[in-house]
Amino acid sequence: MRLIPTNDELNTLRQEVLDFCEKLIPETTKGLERQGTMSDGDSVEFYRQLGQAGWIGRHWPEQYGGKSCSHLETFIVDEALGYARAPLSGYLLSVKVFGNSLMIFGTEAQKAKYLPMITSGEAILCQGFSEPSAGSDFGSLRTSARLDGDNYVINGHKIWTSSAEVATHMYLAARTDPDAVKHRGISTFILDMKTPGVTVNTFETLGGGVINEVFFDNARIPAANLVGELNRGFHQSMKSLDLERSAMDRIGAARRALDDLSKYIHKDGTAPDGGRLSDVPAVQEKMAELYSQAQVSRTFGYLIARHLDAGTGTSNEFSYGKLYIGLLSQAIANAAVDMIGTRAIFEYGSELAVNDGLLTALYRASPALTLVGGSSEIQKSVIATRGLELPR
Repeated sequence: MRLIPTNDELNTLRQEVLDFCEKLIPETTKGLERQGTMSDGDSVEFYRQLGQAGWIGRHWPEQYGGKSCSHLETFIVDEALGYARAPLSGYLLSVKVFGNSLMIFGTEAQKAKYLPMITSGEAILCQGFSEPSAGSDFGSLRTSARLDGDNYVINGHKIWTSSAEVATHMYLAARTDPDAVKHRGISTFILDMKTPGVTVNTFETLGGGVINEVFFDNARIPAANLVGELNRGFHQSMKSLDLERSAMDRIGAARRALDDLSKYIHKDGTAPDGGRLSDVPAVQEKMAELYSQAQVSRTFGYLIARHLDAGTGTSNEFSYGKLYIGLLSQAIANAAVDMIGTRAIFEYGSELAVNDGLLTALYRASPALTLVGGSSEIQKSVIATRGLELPR
C-alpha cells in the first residue's frame, strides 16, 4: 500500500469521482432533491453503481474486494461524493461503521463474506445502536440477545436508524448479559434485515429525508454472526463511532454549499438596492470567514486520514473533526438564510426557490449535523477527557 499519493494523483481521483457523480446522480436520485445535500438519503441504484465502479471500500485489501489504497484516497473519494451531493447514508454506514469495524473485530469468515458484498454494492448496512432510552448514553441499551442453541434470539426496539428502509443487513448492538454492569454485557452482531421478527417503521424528518425505528420480536441470529468478543460490544461500538466521525463527506458538502452561496450572491439583483450581495462589505467578511473555517475543517479531515494510514489515529482527533464540521455546517446554513432573506422560505419546486431550494434544505437539515454520530456535547467530552486528559 502506497501511503503518500502525489497531489496530481489525488486531484485526478477527485475529478474522476465528480465526473462519475455528474453522470449518475441525476439518473439515480429521483425524488431525493428536497434533501439538500442528500447525504442523509439513500438511492439503492446509485449505491450499486458506486460499487460496480470500484469506489466503495478502496482502502480494504484486494482479497476482500478493495484496492489496498490508503485511507487518504478513500477520504478524497468521500469528500468528492459529499461535494457532489451524493446520497451517502447507506454507503457511509456500510464502509465507515460496519466494514471498518469488521476489519478490526471480525472473523476471517465474516470478512470474506461481507466485505466483498459491500464493495460490489450488493449489501447495504444500517446501524442498530440507538434506542429510545439509549442514545448518547449507549450503555443503557435494553435490546436483548439470548443464546438459544446455535442462535441468538433478539427482542427490543431501535430508533433513529438511518437507511434501515433500504438496508440488507444491520450492525446490531444488544445486551447479552443482563446482570452485568452498565457498560458491560453488550455484544455486536450482523443481522439480515429479512429475518422473521424484524419490523421497520419509516417516517419523514424536518431535514427532508427519512429515519426509521426497528422492532425485534424473537428474531433469530446465527451465533456465527457475533462480531468480536462476547460482552465486549461497548468497546467495539465506541471504535465504530470513532470511525463514523471521520466526516469528509460533510466537509465536501459544506464546501459545495459555500460555493453555491457564492454563486448566488454574485448575481445582480440579490442585494436590497438591486446590486450584488457580494459587494456588501459585511457579506464579504462573512464569506471569507466561512471559507477559512471550511479549509480548517478540511485540514482536520486530512490529518485524520494521515494518522489512520500511520496507525496512530485517536478518538479525540475524530471528535475534533466531527465537532468542527457540525458547527460549521450550521453556521453556513444560518449565513445562507440570512443572506437570501425572504426567498429562503421557498422550497424545491418553487420558481422563487434559490438554487432549487437546496440551501434552504440545508438549513432545515443542519440541526441534526451536531447530533448524528454523537452530539457536540459528547465530542467535547471526548476531547476534554481523552485529548486534554482533564478529569471526568
